[in-house]
Amino acid sequence: MYMKNIYVMKLSLCFTAVLLLTSFLPEKAEAKIELIDRVIAVVDSGVIMESELNQRVQDIIGRLRSEGTELPPKDLLVEQVLERLIIEEIQLQIAERAGVKISDAELNRALSMIASNNSMNLEQFKESMDANKDSYNDLRRSVRKELIIQRVQRGKVGANIEISEQEIENFLNSQEGRSRLAEQYNVQQILLSLKNEAEEALVRSTEKKGLDIIKRYNDGESFEKLAATYSADQNALEGGSLGWRRASELPTLFSDVVVKLRVGEVSELIRSGAGYHIIRLAEKKGDVVKFEDQTLVRHILIHPSEIRSEKQTKDLINEIYERLNQGEEFKQLARQYSEDPGSKMEGGDLGWSKASTFDPAFETVMHSTVIGEVSKPFKTQFGWHILEVLDRRNEDVSDNVRKNRAYQIIFERKFEQELQRTLIELRSEAYVDIKLTS
Repeated sequence: MYMKNIYVMKLSLCFTAVLLLTSFLPEKAEAKIELIDRVIAVVDSGVIMESELNQRVQDIIGRLRSEGTELPPKDLLVEQVLERLIIEEIQLQIAERAGVKISDAELNRALSMIASNNSMNLEQFKESMDANKDSYNDLRRSVRKELIIQRVQRGKVGANIEISEQEIENFLNSQEGRSRLAEQYNVQQILLSLKNEAEEALVRSTEKKGLDIIKRYNDGESFEKLAATYSADQNALEGGSLGWRRASELPTLFSDVVVKLRVGEVSELIRSGAGYHIIRLAEKKGDVVKFEDQTLVRHILIHPSEIRSEKQTKDLINEIYERLNQGEEFKQLARQYSEDPGSKMEGGDLGWSKASTFDPAFETVMHSTVIGEVSKPFKTQFGWHILEVLDRRNEDVSDNVRKNRAYQIIFERKFEQELQRTLIELRSEAYVDIKLTS
């Protein structure tokens, strides 16, 4: 009975509180339940919320308006955006199952590129966003998601793309390839005038003169001086300069030769209706033009093992060093002792190599060693080395850059085609339940 009275008292107090609260509300106020959010689509094991859809639609409408683009009908826009969200969700679930992660360092590099495109560093970019009341954290989440999706797409699509050497060559030789990857050449020439109907003796003497000029140039004489002295071309006094030209802007007789020349190199004699030409490539430039410092080096590597201690390894490399100083051949000692399987039978020869190819400690010694000199023994993460620098050069690797750029262009083209097919396939295989709005 006592417990019952308490229960009745509590109910009475609650009822009184409700009466007191409702007495302060306007007479016409009605109770209303507001739906905050709801699921708009189920995609395999995930969902897409209506708030997410609405936010994406508003973002796209804002962007289209800022670009002055006419907006499509709202229902069609919503349908397209929802479909995009579904495809994104499918890919994010694939990434989660595969354990795809984007590190903070990788994310910061991507954000730094965005900042750089806006002529700011990352800290300035963040401050700019804060000043405009934009959420930097939201941007980080968005970019991270985009990077994850890109990685899934590369994994799903990239492995299916094959590009042959012939495709690359065909692209490079096409009008599009020549236009997009065009190099410019600073060309000089010496013209030894000769008529078509010239006597054979004059042809032979002119040819001999041309060969002599080429030899004198290769022996160190100035091309400009030789042009001013012997060339019959109107630009002879300007060092025979034809100026900067694309290959397509040169006579075919010259362009086929120029593209194969190294900078500073001269051609063999070229015969035309005007006489004999000697062509020199003075310089070249363009987006795909690249020169690379390379070193020709060989080495002997000895590393510790189960049967050789660190001290024994060091003693052995010092012994080899002493034998080199006493005049024994590097090649023979490398073949006998080196434990680098890639270069051992080549006498330790590592070939021409660009910077950043080797272990940092190896590169430090290599760069500080003069041509023809053998280094003292030194240690890297791979063991103990002795190296000899045979030569150095600044190599034109533009041809490789052009091929790599052509490969990338073809890859991206094929990637887009294959990506659409793959996304359609992923969409068709996924379970998707769209909750229709009323």
